[in-house]
Amino acid sequence: MTTTTVSSLCAYCGVGCGVDYVVANDATTIGKSVINKTVGTKNHPANFGRLCTKGTTTADMLNVGGRLTTALVRPARGAAPQPTAVDEAITSSARQLRAIIDEHGPDAVALYVSGQMSLEAQYLTNKLAKGFIGTNQIESNSRLCMASAGTGYKQSLGSDAPPGSYQDFDHADVFLVIGANMADCHPILFLRMMDRVKAGAKLIVVDPRRTATADKADLFLQVNGGTDLALLNGILHLLIENGHTDPGFIADFTDGFEQLPEFAAQYPPDAVAEICGIDADDLRRAAELIGTAGNWMSCWTMGLNQSTHGTWNTNALINLHLATGAICRTGSGPFSLTGQPNAMGGREMGYMGPGLPGQRAVLSDDDRAFCENAWGVPEGTLHTRLGGGTIDMFSKMAAGDIKACWIICTNPVASVANRKTVIEGLERAELVIMQDAFEGVETGGYADVVLPASLWSESTGVFINSERNLTLFEPVLGAPGEALPDWQLIAAIACEMGYADAFTYSCAEEIFDEIRQFHNPRTGYDLRGVTYERLRATPMQWPCPPPSDERPDPTAGGARNPIRYLNDGVSQSLHVAGDGSIPRLAFATANRRAQFFARPHVDPVEMPDDDYPVLLNTGRLAHQWHTMTKTGRVAKLNKLNPGPFVEIHPDDAAGLGVADGDSVEVASRRGRAVLPASVSDRVRPGNCFVPFHWNDAFGEHLAINAVTSDAIDAASQQPEFKVCAVTLTKVAVPAAPEAPACAPSTLGEPSGTQEKWSPELLTLLAESLGVTDVAAPRPDDAERLYLAGLIAGLRANPTGVPTVPPDAPLRPEIRNWVAGLLSGMFARSHIAGASAVSPDSSALAPSTPGEVIIDAETDAAATETVTVAWASQTGNTEEFADLAIAKLKEAGREVISRPMDEFDVHDLGGTVLFLTATTGDGDPPDNGSSFWDALSADSAPDLSGIKYSVLGFGDSNYDDFCGHARKLDERIDALGGSR
Repeated sequence: MTTTTVSSLCAYCGVGCGVDYVVANDATTIGKSVINKTVGTKNHPANFGRLCTKGTTTADMLNVGGRLTTALVRPARGAAPQPTAVDEAITSSARQLRAIIDEHGPDAVALYVSGQMSLEAQYLTNKLAKGFIGTNQIESNSRLCMASAGTGYKQSLGSDAPPGSYQDFDHADVFLVIGANMADCHPILFLRMMDRVKAGAKLIVVDPRRTATADKADLFLQVNGGTDLALLNGILHLLIENGHTDPGFIADFTDGFEQLPEFAAQYPPDAVAEICGIDADDLRRAAELIGTAGNWMSCWTMGLNQSTHGTWNTNALINLHLATGAICRTGSGPFSLTGQPNAMGGREMGYMGPGLPGQRAVLSDDDRAFCENAWGVPEGTLHTRLGGGTIDMFSKMAAGDIKACWIICTNPVASVANRKTVIEGLERAELVIMQDAFEGVETGGYADVVLPASLWSESTGVFINSERNLTLFEPVLGAPGEALPDWQLIAAIACEMGYADAFTYSCAEEIFDEIRQFHNPRTGYDLRGVTYERLRATPMQWPCPPPSDERPDPTAGGARNPIRYLNDGVSQSLHVAGDGSIPRLAFATANRRAQFFARPHVDPVEMPDDDYPVLLNTGRLAHQWHTMTKTGRVAKLNKLNPGPFVEIHPDDAAGLGVADGDSVEVASRRGRAVLPASVSDRVRPGNCFVPFHWNDAFGEHLAINAVTSDAIDAASQQPEFKVCAVTLTKVAVPAAPEAPACAPSTLGEPSGTQEKWSPELLTLLAESLGVTDVAAPRPDDAERLYLAGLIAGLRANPTGVPTVPPDAPLRPEIRNWVAGLLSGMFARSHIAGASAVSPDSSALAPSTPGEVIIDAETDAAATETVTVAWASQTGNTEEFADLAIAKLKEAGREVISRPMDEFDVHDLGGTVLFLTATTGDGDPPDNGSSFWDALSADSAPDLSGIKYSVLGFGDSNYDDFCGHARKLDERIDALGGSR
């Protein structure tokens, strides 16, 4: 067995972390390689060796299977899909697409693509759609995530993408995080920000939900949902009133400020406090922190974007930066956080609506002419017939206007707001092609053709992250079966459709070299200096001009180009002002000046009313991703975020008679979902929160996007996922399945004398344990489905001692109950001397001759009991706990072992071994956070009766890599524990 290390990247969020894949090559099995582990690339500028739980467990995901290995084709609608050779499926798909175009015209064909495709594949889809098929009906799942940020950037600054970079995190004095839960959704950037906060920077968090990010804030503004514009305008008013603007910057580089003082004066603190539901003094403090900061940066994502005024939110946020001059300098700027690994690249390739490669658009005569020339198509090929975004595209499909849809690397049945329209559209379309890497994706159930795609770990290509950084990925493993890279499948279908002259490529590098010619001197988009050869040496950040006398090596200095809009005439055309001067900055607007916009507060389209009185907010969790096509296969992640829920405020839960775990129907005017309740004051009264990860593949009525609103922003066409009106109703569920009605002896009980406890002893034991009044917990619908499967499996194979697997999709209380029930029913041991009952224990005498009563006092020489309390984030600490337990048992110790959160700190005693990882900013793992809260509270007990040791696990890429273990050790010592 040999190992090799391949440097690549993480393919989850848009942070763009570098990852080293350690591959084991088994010489005894030809062609068999397995990824042993993934570790962060220490010199990658996005993460410097750090990885979150998803990146750390990528090896688990890649090794777990569930991949498509051949094409699947339905012979007819309603028929079961049949395995089909990929070449045959490609030819058939191309022929059907060609026939639909010939009969109904090019706009009868639509492509729905993804920010998870390579830059090369994204480019080819847009080239094929607009340049050769002749349709602008190409949309992307980025429409659901980043469209409002992109549109806002274009309006305010002239082009899409952040003007700064991750280096700003290292220099900012104040952070405004608004509509983003960075701790859960962009954890590596969050940690980088917290490094700066620990050095003295201040953190302001704005969110309607008290998130993990809000927990770290110096100032948390828990606003009413949909009131961000009022808040931002209120801050602007205070900046102007307090003299915290930069008049010189405003005069030199901006237009439109003259209208803002009077406009912003409509948002005084008391009025904003009333609209937003916050304290006016907190608003004043936020404005003071921003206004007096030497440098400040803002970070935002879906909370601002997924709104019917998401573009205006971006404009209003950029207004604050322009007013204070805090932009295009190190440590300052508006920074949108991207949710997919190559959504930035897709935006640059123009894969939404009117876009064209290189930050161009069909709405521009010059841009159309440039692309027609680059693609070698006749003048006039590109046109301006536009769709209305993702929602409009599926609506046209449902109406019968779009006849064919090719879906690549995305799952719209689960992810699009008011998904009913998507389902209706796919059902009505004459041809649905889905291209994906995995089996069991919800959208695949509606596809006529499924094409097997290889993952990034089996392909070659480029991803571009949130800060415009390009990273090359190359194969780590071979692709399974007939799976092919996305670009190769796209090119093959294009060739079969008759476009071989323009789509015949031998490798991805040829496509990338074609992309490099799309330099845009208006916006500064420039990849001319980037090559695969240079990317093999280092990631590179655009704008990246070709080699020059001033910079002969584009990779020098780490290939970093962190600030955009510098008026140096290199990547962006030089701007000379009317007076002959050359300004320091030149934005990409028509007059090269950034634009202020007066954007008034408006309510979301759908607000709570008498019929639907609760506001629903949706979002993401730390350890799952999107619709769980990848993370749902990783046992370690499913233990950390095991199932769906609806988060309800305690006041609302009391009014509904709802407790934790109760099934609750969440219903809107569009649809319903039924989810277990999680009662929490993280949400405001009258609000609820649901993560959108779980869908049909995991159970019935779990898809929250059956409920969400598909109202869209007029400019960005992005749906308003974040605000809609719902009702909450407690739903009765059937009783839990009965325990198996079979005798323990039929499930592997040792032969010989049966041991049986008297009822009196069991009552005494229950009283001694203080559990006589503990009722069985109620499993939710998903857990009942799992338990029913468990029972079915036992009936099919009634042997052995059943146990609960560690990755069972059960909440801790359900898992503990089931494990205890199974142990009580089936786990038996014949204890030597157990029949030697004490003479004075007549109450515990055998109830039947020949029975053996187990008495805890029988063994006078009882061995020492060691408690092992562990907290693990990615499973490494838990695995070590298993080894430690085995060693302790070998040494003759009795062992009690559970995750920390399952211990009551008041019950700790004797000898305790604490094993813990550290996550985030020196924080406890998820399954140790409640334990730590209790231990660090003022009400924590005196622990002078325990002897303890703490063993910490961590990653040395983090400054505080065993920080929680140290905190735990110090706290137990302070409470009187003896090391």
